[in-house]
Amino acid sequence: MCLWPHPVAASVNDMLELLDLQHTNWAATYVLVEWMIRLSALMIIPLRRPPSAATAWLLLIFFQPLLGGTFYLFVGRPRVSRARQHKIDTLEKALAPNLKHLQQQQAWHSRTVLPDRLQPVAQLARYWSVFPEFGGNSVQLLETVPAFRTQLLKDIASAQHSIHILFYIAARDTATEPIFAALIQSAQRGIEVRLIVDDFGSREFMKPLLALEAHGIRVARAFPRSKLPHKAARFDLRNHRKLIIIDGVSGYAGSMNLIRPDNQPNIVYEDIMLRLQGPVVLELQTVFAGDWYIERNVMLTGNQYFPVPVAAGKEVCIGLPSGPEYPDPVQQQLLLSLIHVSIDSIRIVTPYFVPDEPTLIALKTAAQRGVEVELILSERLDQQLVQWAQESYYAELLEIGVIIRRYPTFFLHTKFALFDESISLIGSANLDVRSSLINAELGLLFYAPGTADMLRRLLERYRETAMTLDIETWAQQSRMATLRQNIARLTTPLL
Repeated sequence: MCLWPHPVAASVNDMLELLDLQHTNWAATYVLVEWMIRLSALMIIPLRRPPSAATAWLLLIFFQPLLGGTFYLFVGRPRVSRARQHKIDTLEKALAPNLKHLQQQQAWHSRTVLPDRLQPVAQLARYWSVFPEFGGNSVQLLETVPAFRTQLLKDIASAQHSIHILFYIAARDTATEPIFAALIQSAQRGIEVRLIVDDFGSREFMKPLLALEAHGIRVARAFPRSKLPHKAARFDLRNHRKLIIIDGVSGYAGSMNLIRPDNQPNIVYEDIMLRLQGPVVLELQTVFAGDWYIERNVMLTGNQYFPVPVAAGKEVCIGLPSGPEYPDPVQQQLLLSLIHVSIDSIRIVTPYFVPDEPTLIALKTAAQRGVEVELILSERLDQQLVQWAQESYYAELLEIGVIIRRYPTFFLHTKFALFDESISLIGSANLDVRSSLINAELGLLFYAPGTADMLRRLLERYRETAMTLDIETWAQQSRMATLRQNIARLTTPLL
């Protein structure tokens, strides 16, 4: 019998012990890193963040520290690149001549005569918005892409100096190519044509858009993606605005993108655009000028872009830009105020209804005090997770008398709210946290009855097609569907 271990066996044992020690060290390091991420999250995430959003992030990070921490680094902070932040820091000074020009248009400044209970809303709009409240505007509602295209082609043909276009999604396709052909012709006859498109929203269609540079059209990409550290930002920042300004005299704003409504399989979008004339067009021009400065480092200013306005109608309006360069959540604040002061009716049309806690409580409270709260939403969305999250709110709203109508035929992408049949908020923003706190958006607040009448007629058309949801029918859905919706709802602060 050999009393000494075999040399080969001893070597194997030593190797196994070494591997076991390394495995133990790696495991200890992994656990240490996980707890460092958790503890760091406790100190960082709740800072200046709504409790619901902070809770969602902390739950994700505590259960999956590495995955959640990595995800948070990319999309958890509404940060922009250092280069863009420098532009934002200098934007106010760069825009000063244009803002001064707006303030000088005293003839069109309005102090709308509203009932006493609505005066706080007007005061809040004046406080939050960088723009004055203007009267003397006309508003035309365009409900289809053909109607929008026909009117826009007329305005492009009559342009004298400049055409400025900003869209989240733009594409050269069968529906929009006549517009791009007209823009090329305008550039060739000496009109300044500028186009801004979101780098993410239009990424699939970017090459043909950039080719417009060869025809004299200046093109800029909003929030361009970059691998360079000084240009890097959270990858989901979007310029979600939809704007057109012609000669600083005529403008368009709303929720339509510059693309075929059936560009996605099995989905047809239904949208609106507003054609505006009057002093408020200068506010649209100012928003575009700010975006052009950030993307191309050139400020558009002077009488050729900001002419002295003339009266075009009787509508009273104020522009409400929001986004990284306008850090105050102006549209969210105004929406809450309008919900709180409404005494008769609140009617909201939106494709994505994923409200934060204050908005949800405000709507429920309004319904409980006798206000008729009506939501017109799409029956089927283009994002499944958002649809499940949205549906998780239906039962509690139906139980307190909120009217929910679902639009079954098209994907209703229209975004507006009408309060007491008199004040309306129209624009590009959805009713979700992304539009409130992350995206660059533009809303328009109208006080005059003409716009309200126009929206009431549009609501009647939507109601003719929409199906009213009742609590008994909704309660019959399966437990699996309810579970899926409730799980999706946990992600709403992150959507």
